[in-house]
Amino acid sequence: MRLVYICSPYRAADEETLQRNIDYARELTREILLQGKAAVTPHLYMTQCLNEADEAERRCGLAAGRAMGEKCETMLVGRRFRISEGMALEIDKKKKKGICIQYHD
Repeated sequence: MRLVYICSPYRAADEETLQRNIDYARELTREILLQGKAAVTPHLYMTQCLNEADEAERRCGLAAGRAMGEKCETMLVGRRFRISEGMALEIDKKKKKGICIQYHD
């Protein structure tokens, strides 16, 4: 089964935007799963286990997400709302490694 890393915005200035970002990540994850691929969406579940407000825990989650991303053959970038600074860094790293990048609006 192909592994697809989901890259979409998460952090937000308010609860409404945060929920919108979570819903979008879920939409992208569902789309990939229904294509018969394995979606890797660390920002959906790492944030359920770790405290985003605690910088050490955030770094831990980001490192784990990067490790999982290394195993993926493709990256799906959800850019409907924006490409965040963190997303841009992830995209750049994948491009340098020659990973296939697909975009979703």
